Amino acid sequence: MTNQEIRQLAVWLKEADLAGAHICRPGMQLLLKRSSDAGGVAAAPPVEAAHEQLLKTPGLGHLRLSHPDHREVLVTVGSLVERGQLVAFLQVGELLLPVRSQHAGRLAAVLTECGATVGYGEAFMRLAAE
Repeated sequence: MTNQEIRQLAVWLKEADLAGAHICRPGMQLLLKRSSDAGGVAAAPPVEAAHEQLLKTPGLGHLRLSHPDHREVLVTVGSLVERGQLVAFLQVGELLLPVRSQHAGRLAAVLTECGATVGYGEAFMRLAAE
């Protein structure tokens, strides 16, 4: 798929007021996700308090809070999280990429549903400083 075709798809998404598209072809997968615009103004990112840290996604895909072969979530609200600890998986097609915490603290909130499509740098968990 060429850049021009991808740009055309993005225009069609906007014209049809669709949030995104997931296209699968042999040897290729494309996931496009539009930001939710309010009258052309992008929504402001969540504000971090001085004692809180946001964990952000490393790429585009489906966020998994547990391994597909296991039912237990990797971390629960209220649990301690260490820097570098495995907290989620980013699923890109059949590939599962580990998502590790960039910070240490206590998990205060999960901001994204399991299986949700996420983009690069989206906040998905909030940690409170310990």
